[in-house]
Amino acid sequence: MRDLSEEGRRIIEALIKAPVAWQSPGELARSIGRDLEETTDLVANLDVSGWLTAWERDVDVVVTLSVAGAAFLGLRLVESGRDQVPRWANQGDPEPPGLRASRVFRDERAAAFDRLLDPALSVEEALERAEEAMIRHPISADPRVRPTIDHLPGPTLLIGLGLIPWPGPGDGRKASCPSCASKRLGPSMYCLYCDRWGLDHRIPDESLHSSRRLRDSIEEIRRQEWERQARKTRRKARRQAQAEAERAARRRRKRA
Repeated sequence: MRDLSEEGRRIIEALIKAPVAWQSPGELARSIGRDLEETTDLVANLDVSGWLTAWERDVDVVVTLSVAGAAFLGLRLVESGRDQVPRWANQGDPEPPGLRASRVFRDERAAAFDRLLDPALSVEEALERAEEAMIRHPISADPRVRPTIDHLPGPTLLIGLGLIPWPGPGDGRKASCPSCASKRLGPSMYCLYCDRWGLDHRIPDESLHSSRRLRDSIEEIRRQEWERQARKTRRKARRQAQAEAERAARRRRKRA
C-alpha cells in the first residue's frame, strides 16, 4: 500500500465520516468539492493502491475501505440507528447506543429496553413447573386406574411454538408430523400441530368431553402464535417497502 496523497486522504476522511460505510464516486465528489471525473480517477488510484475496494450495484458503483486499509487506519465497522446501518468507527470508540423507545419512558435505562421482561419461561422454570405438576398430580402406574382429565397435570412443553416456517420442515414422510416428527411425547408435552398429548392414553372415554377445555386453550395459544407471526411478517414487509422507497428516491436524486 502506497502513502496517501493529500487528495487521497480527503477521500478516505469523507468515507470515514459518511453516514454509511460505502459511498459512490458522486457522493464523494460532493463531499470533497471536486468534479465527478477527477474524483473517479482518485478513487481508481486508491483502489489500485489497496486502500479501497469497489463493487457494482444495479444503478452505480460504490467503494469502501479495504480490509487492509481499515486495519492500517485502526478502523472497524459498527451498526447504528434504527436500521442498524454500518459505518466506520475507530477501534477505541464506544459502541453506538442501542435502540430506544421514543415518547414512552423518561428513564434512560427503561427506554433502552433494559427492564423489559421476557414473557416466555426459561428452560429451568419450565422444567420446575413440570416437576411440580407431576408431584401435585401423581399418576398411578397401574393401567387399570383411569384418572379423569381434571386430575392429570396439564402440559407445560408445547411442541411447535416459534417454528419457521410453520409447522416445520418435516422429513418427507406422510405419516410424520412436521412439528413433533410423530415421536413419543412425554407426560408434560403437547404437539400443537397433530393435537397429541403425552397423557392421551390415560384419558378414559367418558372423560373425553372434559378434554375440550384443554383443546380450546391450546387452539387459543396456536391462534395467538399465528397472529404474532402474521404481525411480524407485516412489519417486516413495511420496513422493506420503506427502505426500497428511500433507495428509489436516492436513485432519482442522483439521476437528476
